[in-house]
Amino acid sequence: MIKVAVIGVGSFGKKRAAAVKECAKSELVFVCDEDQKKAEAAAKELGVKHCDITDMLSDSGIEAVIICVPNKYHAPLAVDSLNAGKHVLCEKPLTRTVKEAEEMVSAAAKAKRFLKTGSNHRYFASVMKAHEVVKSGAIGEVISLNGRIGNDGERLRGSWFWDKEISGGGTILDNGCHLLDIARWFMGDFVEASGLTTNLYWKECPVEDTATGIFLTADGRMATINSSWRQLSGYFHFEINGTDGYVTVDGRFDTHGGDNLYWQSAKEKGKIHRENYEGIKPNSYVLELDGFFGNIEKGVDPEPSGQDGLEVIKMVEAIYKSNATKVRI
Repeated sequence: MIKVAVIGVGSFGKKRAAAVKECAKSELVFVCDEDQKKAEAAAKELGVKHCDITDMLSDSGIEAVIICVPNKYHAPLAVDSLNAGKHVLCEKPLTRTVKEAEEMVSAAAKAKRFLKTGSNHRYFASVMKAHEVVKSGAIGEVISLNGRIGNDGERLRGSWFWDKEISGGGTILDNGCHLLDIARWFMGDFVEASGLTTNLYWKECPVEDTATGIFLTADGRMATINSSWRQLSGYFHFEINGTDGYVTVDGRFDTHGGDNLYWQSAKEKGKIHRENYEGIKPNSYVLELDGFFGNIEKGVDPEPSGQDGLEVIKMVEAIYKSNATKVRI
């Protein structure tokens, strides 16, 4: 059993901690938070112990740490955890800047420990099936991906997400990073980008509430990603077009299953496949952690890795730079 500690017991930290308790290969030992009252309350709720972060890091029995704090604190906490000999899963986005992400990846390499970027959207049932269909060759070579992701932004209003010093950016860094990661998962690395950002609705917000990025691979394949904090309908949608067909994932914000999957292959003469996941229990956090702990046991780099998270931050920074300069990056 891999002994685990969770740093940060806000809403996502408690989700991660609860998921650790459901995993067969792990034991949740500690929860930590700068707010000791929050840590104590969460520990009582989860039936585990709470302690100071420093004490947890000095405990040689803790093998893995899950970081679920505001973005500004990802890099220092991850580096300290890695230097203390712990494997780390850091909640998305990996951090605020490319420089900070590079520090984290370097620390993992020096410590010979794994750094994983949290990306539970890869573990939606529909997304996993879409990846299986694409890898099977059913739609031929992937030519393009078009995706959008959004929420209404209400729960973020006036929070640290609006503080650029703490968050590092707006919607494209927050929820948009899920689709940026998925685009790389299906298409590989990108070499060129164009981007636009705006405050379409939350005009008093100092970071963007709407953003679009267009990315090209070295061989000219294209991904277009739109992210929003004012998208009232839906949450998560992408379509992948190939030389012999397409795959579409269409989901809502409240299911974490991806809702519906469609695909069509030219090899099947017009037959359209449809799978519905609306009734399944959301399980992406547990599946992601099961994979992470399994990777640790096998000594295999997890996916998405710290390097994958770094590449996503490069894509985000390219959008911001393109928007500022009005040129391709």
